[in-house]
This record gives sequence, C-alpha cells and structure tokens, in this order.
Amino acid sequence: MDSSPGSIDTRNIVAVCQSGDTVDLALLREMLGYFIDENQRRIVSAQEAVVNGDREALRQLAHAMRGSAAMLGAGHLHDLTWSLEMDAESSELPVLARAVNKVRVVLSGQYANQGRF
Repeated sequence: MDSSPGSIDTRNIVAVCQSGDTVDLALLREMLGYFIDENQRRIVSAQEAVVNGDREALRQLAHAMRGSAAMLGAGHLHDLTWSLEMDAESSELPVLARAVNKVRVVLSGQYANQGRF
C-alpha cells in the first residue's frame, strides 16, 4: 500500500465491487460514501476524546479509522492513524490534538478524491 500523501490504491475496494469484468459503480460510491460519513463522525469523536482526555476512546477511534483506511487503500492515512493509535496512551494531549488534526486534514483530501469514481 502506497503511503504517499493523497494516494489511494483502490484495487481492494474495486475488487469487492467487481463481478467478472464489471465494476458496480453504485456499490463503489456507496462504500466510499460510508467511508466518508463514518470517518467524519470518528474524527469529531477523536477531537472530543482528546479534549476529554479519554485516551482509550481515542485509541479505539484511531484503530477503526486505520481499518477503513486499509480497506480503501489509503496508505498515508493508514500510517497516520496507526501512529495515533500507538501514541494514544502515552503522548501528551497537545501532541495528540495535533495528530488528530493532521488525520482530519488528510481525510479531507481523501474526500476530495471520491469524485473520481
């Protein structure tokens, strides 16, 4: 999985939506929409977790975002959320807040890429 900022390797998600030589674009759009909706909700919850000092909630949210990034093939987002998940227990809250904001910015870029489908 390419971890360059903004890169998405869609082979996995396209394979899920493929039957023979045909890709179900409606299903692909639905899955991408779900990715966007869920991760928008998760990033808001992650910001709240940092404000509330709820490190376990932050770790769980980062883990969920990491899994969805892997399915989408968003390597850079996967790497950022993996780091956030690993750092949730021990990093200072201001550091975690900056990391959550960086994930938010990268997610915003991933949303913009949805238009290519």
